[in-house]
Amino acid sequence: MNCPVCRQRPAEVGVLCEECRDDLSSPIKISPEQIQLHGARPTMAALVDLWGRPHQLDPRTLIGRQVDGQGLAILEPSVSRHHAHVLLDGDEWSMRDLGSANGTFSDDRLIDATTPIKDRDRVRFGHIAFYFVQDITQLPAPKLGRTMTATIKPAERAATPVPSAQFPVGEIEEEERTDVGLPTMRFRLHEPTGGGGGLIEVDGKQVQLTTTQFELMALMIRRMATEAHQPELVRGFVRSSELIADLSWDTREPSENHVKQLVRRVRRALIKSEIGDLIESRHRFGYRLRAIPRTE
Repeated sequence: MNCPVCRQRPAEVGVLCEECRDDLSSPIKISPEQIQLHGARPTMAALVDLWGRPHQLDPRTLIGRQVDGQGLAILEPSVSRHHAHVLLDGDEWSMRDLGSANGTFSDDRLIDATTPIKDRDRVRFGHIAFYFVQDITQLPAPKLGRTMTATIKPAERAATPVPSAQFPVGEIEEEERTDVGLPTMRFRLHEPTGGGGGLIEVDGKQVQLTTTQFELMALMIRRMATEAHQPELVRGFVRSSELIADLSWDTREPSENHVKQLVRRVRRALIKSEIGDLIESRHRFGYRLRAIPRTE
């Protein structure tokens, strides 16, 4: 069984693949012991942490730095004493911020009201992020490590990847091929006048993106459209240096690592919306769209 988030790569860190695990990383360094679950009536849903450990949720789970009784305690300063509730109502899950100092986020969007959450959503409390999974029986068997504790026992164990001299186990191959024969697809960009991200429609399927994610896609769409004169082998690439200079980053000193993390998150959002992985990366060229925008 593969990683429950991307559903494409085998589990390497707990129940997560390396790339999805990296999307939970933050500048704040914490240890596994700083996340403690005290549950009374566990459901089939869980929050999966940085170490790929699923923490089963009660129908009403308090998230906070100081949890008296039941709840998920995150012993880290960016998390408020009582930070948020994760709630089950019928078959639907939602999340509500409790007036926290550093905010509660769903897929990098700050929430200010009770917000529905769905399977594979990335949720964040202050600086500490998790994946929400709705059914732990669909998780692969966790890959046990020094800091990993198994909390579930699915019947089927994920296949172990075969190491090679070029790509040892645990390393993710940076894509080195360039697609040719690119498909033509219809793109529509919907950017609200007040900012705050935007909606991209691809052949009728929609995905909501944050401001920086939307800018990345818009730039690659424009670059592919304006370079029709270029050979398809090299058409439409945008270098990391351009992305660092031109996008609206939420950090003062964006780096190559920030670009890689941004691309991973957009790829995951596109795949989750059943649009597919539309971003190609190539060493020394940068990133580009895997499709030619259709003009209408």
